[in-house]
Amino acid sequence: MEKIKDLIKIVGDENKRYIYDLIETDQMELLNHEGLNEITIFDIIKQIKEFEVVYPDGLVKYVERAKTLLKKSERATNKYANCMIEQPDNLTKIKFQWKNSCPQFNECSDTDNKLYMHSLYVETNKNGVNTSSSISNNTNEDSFDEGTVLACNSFSLTEEGSTPVTNTSTDEIVQTDQYSKNGVILPSEMRSMNKEEEDERVAAISAVSSSSYASPSCGVLPPNISVIEEYIYYENIGLQEIDRVCFILLAGGLGERLNHKDIKLKLITDVVSEKTYIEYYCNYLKAFQDFIKKNKNKEIDIPFIIMLSDDTYEKTIDFFQCNKYFFLKKSQIYFLKQKKVFCFKDNEAHLDFIYKNNTFYFSKKPHGHGDIHSLINKHIEIDDLVRKGYKYLYFFQDTNALAIKVLFVCLGVTIKKELHMNFLAISRKPGEEIGAICKCTSTDTCMNVVNIEYNLLGSIIEQTNNKELVDTEGYSLYPGNTGAILFEITKYNEILKKTKGIVPEYMNPKYTDNTRQYFMHPTRVESMMQDFAYLYFSHEKGTEWNAEGPESKGKKKIIINKNKSSPDRQNGNSNGNCCCNANYRYSRVGVTQLDRALCFSAVKNNSFNAQRKTQNNNVHPECIYSAEADLYYSNCAFIELACTYNRKNFNMGKMDNKTFNGVRYCMPPKVLIEPQFAFTLTQLINKIKGNILISNNSTLWIKSDTIITNLYLDGTLVIERLNAEDSTSTPFILDQSLYIKNRGYELVPLHHKSNDHPDNLKMRGYKLVKREALIISG
Repeated sequence: MEKIKDLIKIVGDENKRYIYDLIETDQMELLNHEGLNEITIFDIIKQIKEFEVVYPDGLVKYVERAKTLLKKSERATNKYANCMIEQPDNLTKIKFQWKNSCPQFNECSDTDNKLYMHSLYVETNKNGVNTSSSISNNTNEDSFDEGTVLACNSFSLTEEGSTPVTNTSTDEIVQTDQYSKNGVILPSEMRSMNKEEEDERVAAISAVSSSSYASPSCGVLPPNISVIEEYIYYENIGLQEIDRVCFILLAGGLGERLNHKDIKLKLITDVVSEKTYIEYYCNYLKAFQDFIKKNKNKEIDIPFIIMLSDDTYEKTIDFFQCNKYFFLKKSQIYFLKQKKVFCFKDNEAHLDFIYKNNTFYFSKKPHGHGDIHSLINKHIEIDDLVRKGYKYLYFFQDTNALAIKVLFVCLGVTIKKELHMNFLAISRKPGEEIGAICKCTSTDTCMNVVNIEYNLLGSIIEQTNNKELVDTEGYSLYPGNTGAILFEITKYNEILKKTKGIVPEYMNPKYTDNTRQYFMHPTRVESMMQDFAYLYFSHEKGTEWNAEGPESKGKKKIIINKNKSSPDRQNGNSNGNCCCNANYRYSRVGVTQLDRALCFSAVKNNSFNAQRKTQNNNVHPECIYSAEADLYYSNCAFIELACTYNRKNFNMGKMDNKTFNGVRYCMPPKVLIEPQFAFTLTQLINKIKGNILISNNSTLWIKSDTIITNLYLDGTLVIERLNAEDSTSTPFILDQSLYIKNRGYELVPLHHKSNDHPDNLKMRGYKLVKREALIISG
């Protein structure tokens, strides 16, 4: 203690409270460390001061908070003790009946190398007809495959330099095939088919043109028409408010645990377009702005708020600057930086630190994405956004490319149901590692819709000795949280001002053994963005949220209750009336539940963990490979719905399971739909007029406004506009019965002996070989 007394004298009156705080919080290991002296004490005080900028309540309250949360964790209790957990209120479920869908796990069967079209099949290894080539100059050769070259700045391979590189390349492209509004201009060598090839082409076109909606091979059952009508009803309501939405992206993470050495936003969504996630999102915002200009006759710069961390801030800004903000304006993008908080090493809330080079370093980690609300409160003028006419805030995660595709149906539900907060959710399997959206009721609190993390829900169910309740298809009654949420801006702003955006906190330590004393990794207090929902209910009760959740004063048993309510509730469309409904008229929190295939596929796992999840638990791998496959399949699914609504047929053949980096997953045709072609189902319905048949290994990339009627594709087709900035020109009108067969693009495994591949390919375990493609441009 003499040493500590001496240090108190050395630091002076202005700094001595920091030593007292360390004593009060029992950080004696630090205070008794042999490296602590009159120099290093100032390093410690400096770090505590920096921490208090992030956590203004100070070190003492932070440690006390951690001890409270750790005791709950140690006793395996949680903030939902003494609560009844039920299906959420205000649930709008739009669910399609898929007949021939791509399984989410490993249920699809491998098929032979044939594309079946009723009584016709085409061998896919024949030489292509109606093909085209483009010449790529000045390519850099790389010994990936014999006879294959890698174009500059591209991850994709071209065989003998015959097909174009993507738009990220600076190589000169000479396109030999063009397309007019009236139909295909075939190159001269394509006009001289032999009789067998001509008969095959005519048979395929006939099959496409005459396919009837009632065909058994149709992928969607006729009852889906009413569901599609419901979907586009909400979507069109939402589309009317396209100029009233601000976007908030949570992007504080690095890709280290994914074996990616850079920021996650620089992961590419797919190997065909090679778009990074951030370019993908910016492209959508640019398309929205072009749509507003064309259809509402006004120019706006949609506010785009991005939450970053110390790890990603500089790299993200540099990436934006190098890419000229991806055709957005610098002034419309707001970069918010989340700071880090101290970590603990055990249940006694002792601070984790290292002593290195005669200096103490506290372990620090981000406080969780719940900080987005306090950062918005501090740095964004919500009142100014309201004055400019913005009505909604759309929060979404960094690596779920599908969330932005269903924005307008969620917005339509939000508007029609007059919701203040609307979770985008999916069907969830019991035990799946995704938050569950529930209704939580105790003796004095009723929260109609809140998120409960999967590990806490599991502990609740364990205490009741019950199994999680499921529907007739085996899915949980509690939908899965996708991390995408819509907020009505006025109510959000009202609560933000009263709470300063401080949401409930939690701790989730991983212990080294069953004694539950020491942590496997340093653990901090953190928060989640979706827990803003609790503030709606606590706010309406006129009390402050204590960050620990609703706790009943009594000792009522924890109950998981089957929802015995009205037919509307049983059908998934409840009206929000509950026994504790006093708050309902003030705060409406709801859920829009869609098919996973349409709206959710995140990148959370490296290939090793993804392989383990699929093999041991039969759950979604949530890796870069599955995210790319799901992006393709989502586009296929939307085309399928458009064809169904138009009473046309869509067939993509049976899909193969493919294994890359040990992860086995179903790979559909590589279909990419840019928002310049369509970003709503309604637009797809208006632009796809006929039957569509696509072989499993085909690639379809639609990059510009086009009208498609009756397409047979066995190979690769790219539809683009040379002037990508021209959003006012008339669309292409493709030939009414377009038949395309070529060698296309192929995904091939990487040679693992080579370390020369970019991270974006090594993570996947495959590359794209470009052999032949028909490029339609103008």
